[in-house]
Amino acid sequence: MSDSIELMVLRLALLAIIFLFLLAAALSMRSGLRRPQAVAVSPGRARAAGPRLVVVSPANTGLPVGAELALAGEMTLGRDTSNGIVLGDSSVSGRHALLQQTRQGWRLADLGSTNGTLVNGRPLDGRAALLRGGEQVAFGAVVLRFQR
Repeated sequence: MSDSIELMVLRLALLAIIFLFLLAAALSMRSGLRRPQAVAVSPGRARAAGPRLVVVSPANTGLPVGAELALAGEMTLGRDTSNGIVLGDSSVSGRHALLQQTRQGWRLADLGSTNGTLVNGRPLDGRAALLRGGEQVAFGAVVLRFQR
């Protein structure tokens, strides 16, 4: 082969390698952008046992009304994907609230969120609230009902 043909082949091989690298990077980034979806119990199935939050007003979370979010031990709620319960609405802070199981019941505390946390329409204002069942809890524009 002549020098010009070898150079052309090497250039094409380099372009192919760059293309494959960019394709792999794009596919990797795309998989990281998918929003986790909450698992909801459909109306025809048996209700989940144990404590849960039921979606009353989903705002822009993408959750359907009536979706049930199971609770366990200690969980944070917020917009950030590292939370136990992710509420992807702009009115919800990244780490909005903390929900803990105690001997007396479930304790809900606001974590200094921008739009606050309301229990039955009353702001927590730095205090924690004890949830016993049936309370409506608002995290920004998202409204959930606590069920035992």
